Amino acid sequence: MAHVMAAQSSNRFTFSSICLFLRHSFVHVMATLALMCVLLCCSTISNEHLFFVQEHQKLLSKEVTMKLPKPFHRQKENYEEGVIYFYHFVDSAYIIVFQGSMMEFSIDKYQSKMVERKGERKTSVGVENNRYWRKDVYSDGVRVYYDHVPKRNKAVYDKVLDEIAFRQLRRDE
Repeated sequence: MAHVMAAQSSNRFTFSSICLFLRHSFVHVMATLALMCVLLCCSTISNEHLFFVQEHQKLLSKEVTMKLPKPFHRQKENYEEGVIYFYHFVDSAYIIVFQGSMMEFSIDKYQSKMVERKGERKTSVGVENNRYWRKDVYSDGVRVYYDHVPKRNKAVYDKVLDEIAFRQLRRDE
């Protein structure tokens, strides 16, 4: 009889442990889902709470100045014929600033919906995989791109490229 009582007690312990585990797992899953929702909502650029930072970078013969939405990750690549800056943003969009030769990006192969010349800048725009892209080619060989831009953030990235400024570097810079 004591043996049966111990087995029943053991079964109750196991059953209550399973219930406690399931309850804990449910709470854990719900907390994880809530956190994922918060992170997903924060991963878009909200125009209401948008902060910009002034970014200055040296290319081969120019210094580029841009006001970029925060946060972003910057990566610089130097190679024999040029320099490339990649800026990655939380909404999965990216900007490329490039001066050099012998380099082609995937965006260079996209089909343009519209091409416009404005001063020393030739702008090509389009949509690829339901995301917007833009390529600005300047007469001095500088190219600036954005790609993978969601429709809701297109105006933000257009503003970045529209307001970009260049300054000629002196030989000693």
